[in-house]
Amino acid sequence: MAQTSANGLRLYGVAAFDSGLQAPLAEGTTSVQFRAIAGVVSPAKYARLTLDDRELGDYARIVEEVHANTAVLPAPPGTVFKSQENLARWLELHYFTLTQAISSIEGHGQARLTITKTPGLDAPDATAGEVRETSKQLLATASQSMRVLRGQAAATVSLPVSEDDSQVVAQASFLVDLEKWGVFDELVQKEDTRHANLDFHLTGPWPPYDFVRMQFGG
Repeated sequence: MAQTSANGLRLYGVAAFDSGLQAPLAEGTTSVQFRAIAGVVSPAKYARLTLDDRELGDYARIVEEVHANTAVLPAPPGTVFKSQENLARWLELHYFTLTQAISSIEGHGQARLTITKTPGLDAPDATAGEVRETSKQLLATASQSMRVLRGQAAATVSLPVSEDDSQVVAQASFLVDLEKWGVFDELVQKEDTRHANLDFHLTGPWPPYDFVRMQFGG
């Protein structure tokens, strides 16, 4: 049986990097630099990771700490490279694409918006047809609000809604200029006030989790 390498590197993200920076971009990490970018890493066995709550919590903490300091492209949780040389080669190979992506998200944060039905909206004696019609109308209203908010964002990603969740009407992520975050937040509050049958739940700013799709195919 082949032995598992203990010299692998767990990749949390690729960040804009100043070569004069001495401190790590996040506690407990180091950086593998190539020109103006760097992979944010920590030691790991070159093996598939078990992504339990602790692992996911560490991943989120590190990515969010990096995001507080510089622009970062989050890597998929559990990404491990075989060696520093492999990671450096990958950064070099994809340098142009990575720098373009960093440029597009620099100075922005991700806003996550969940729109739900106002509690108690569905009458206890409502028929299945009446519930479906109400849900259809609420979705149309939520879609209008999403279009309004989209005009204040650099990019938007619609998120799926579970069929088992009868309260969530729509979900989306918006890439928002951090200098205009207050304006975006105020617009969400106005939409919340304007639609009494819907509740708008905004969180962020987060790293651009929903706007990055890294490819590691050979």
